[in-house]
Amino acid sequence: MHPQFKITDSEVEAQLTETPPPIQTTHVVCDVSEAGAFTHRFNTLYAPVLAAFGGERLHQCGMSGLFDLDRAIAENSAALYRSVRRMSLEDSKKPWDDLTFQFGPRSYLFADEYRVVGYADNADTAEALVTRFVQDYSKPPEPQGGSFHLIKTGRDISSESVFLNAETLLDDSTLNLHYGTDCGKWSADFVAKLRKISHGLSIFEGPPGTGKTSYLRHLMGVLKATHRFYFIPPATLGVLSNPDFIGFWAEQRRRHDDMKFVVILEDSDAALMTRGTDNRDQVSAILNLSDGMLADFLRLQIICTINCCARDIDQALLRPGRLLSHRVFDRLPHEDAERLATHLGKTLPGIGDYTLAEIFANEPIAPRPHRSIGFLA
Repeated sequence: MHPQFKITDSEVEAQLTETPPPIQTTHVVCDVSEAGAFTHRFNTLYAPVLAAFGGERLHQCGMSGLFDLDRAIAENSAALYRSVRRMSLEDSKKPWDDLTFQFGPRSYLFADEYRVVGYADNADTAEALVTRFVQDYSKPPEPQGGSFHLIKTGRDISSESVFLNAETLLDDSTLNLHYGTDCGKWSADFVAKLRKISHGLSIFEGPPGTGKTSYLRHLMGVLKATHRFYFIPPATLGVLSNPDFIGFWAEQRRRHDDMKFVVILEDSDAALMTRGTDNRDQVSAILNLSDGMLADFLRLQIICTINCCARDIDQALLRPGRLLSHRVFDRLPHEDAERLATHLGKTLPGIGDYTLAEIFANEPIAPRPHRSIGFLA
């Protein structure tokens, strides 16, 4: 074993140097995260393991994380057996793609920036190699935002995870700057409701570009430890009335019973309008999922964004006890818009109110004149 990579357990060290009797190959995966996630491709990096073990005992253990490969190389340079490095004319960084260390006759360790895999002639030694590397060279996790699960329809109803970056999380001062001076307090109250109440309906109303989706991304980061967010695209809102959808939610509830579920319905005006022949099933489904007997089992919190006015939607959805929150995301008055533009180092083209999208755009469109509201004499 290379002296700089220290596995102090004497029994493990003995196992590293012991020559095992030739027997039929066995392959055991010590799975720390997900079965099969660490199967290596048979390439030049894998060749030393094949040559060392042949048809004899081989045990594998893997773990994912974030690792400081530069320091691992500096402290174990003599044990570095093979390496792959990426270089680019446009980027001065020289990241490592794959590293192979040999710490004994039958003791190999593969590493890249996000995973480490140990190979040895017994499972304990493979696990010890990985555990020690993780302890010595793990990097603090990078700040991340939340995530959501995109609902997909087809032969079956399924979901795909989408992860958001740290920039989607906003502090109170930024919330107030983007959405008005009351938003920080309102958001804290809304988050408290979502943490306390298991099911219900919330409506975010406002014209396009006023930041409804940006706030939802922020919310996903704030609640990522306790809530799972599911997003249903506007084109597939019909899935709400699909009988198989109940089975999908039941399965999700069995798998993640310790989490609260939030369903996001963006641009859901048509699904929420007063019930007619074209949307009756969708409105009924939302009513049942948000506050029916089914809601007691599935425990879904539903957040709908709409561009129309709340008075145009089915009034049964607004019933007290069902409606958790109704927030209007409006255009920013000129004074608030100018304050945000100044913060961003921009200049507004004229007096009027603006959407967030217009302020953040490189070329804001002309402002909409401010309209006074009152009674005619």
